[in-house]
Amino acid sequence: MLTPDINHKISLKLYSLESKHLYCKIELNNVTGFFLIDSGASKSCIDLEKKDKFKLKKFKKSYSASGAGNEKFDAYKTKKGEFSYNKKVIDKLNFLLIDMGPINTALNKIDNINIDGIIGVDFLLRNNAVLNFEKMKLYI
Repeated sequence: MLTPDINHKISLKLYSLESKHLYCKIELNNVTGFFLIDSGASKSCIDLEKKDKFKLKKFKKSYSASGAGNEKFDAYKTKKGEFSYNKKVIDKLNFLLIDMGPINTALNKIDNINIDGIIGVDFLLRNNAVLNFEKMKLYI
């Protein structure tokens, strides 16, 4: 089992949904949001409808992306946003803006929550993240 080391400065509390998805509360551009932890997502994403809430600027060009299924959808790359926790800056990265309506609709069939975004493997690898399921913590 991987354990956090001295390079892991921040410990994020994780929450489990009834659907068994994990999420955390984290700040993006100093605004708190709810973010799924998804090591199967290659890029971190923000709900397109939450662009203004998190003060994100998108590039004008969209491109076609796909999820775990075969369906394609439009995605927009953002200029860098700043992830922080308890006012400590963790990382700055570009996100994909996507329509998360279908994701939130599916989650709301079981759980009463609206997710603002997804923390993907781009962020997890870049920050050498360690998930501790027993303690329900994400160390970065």
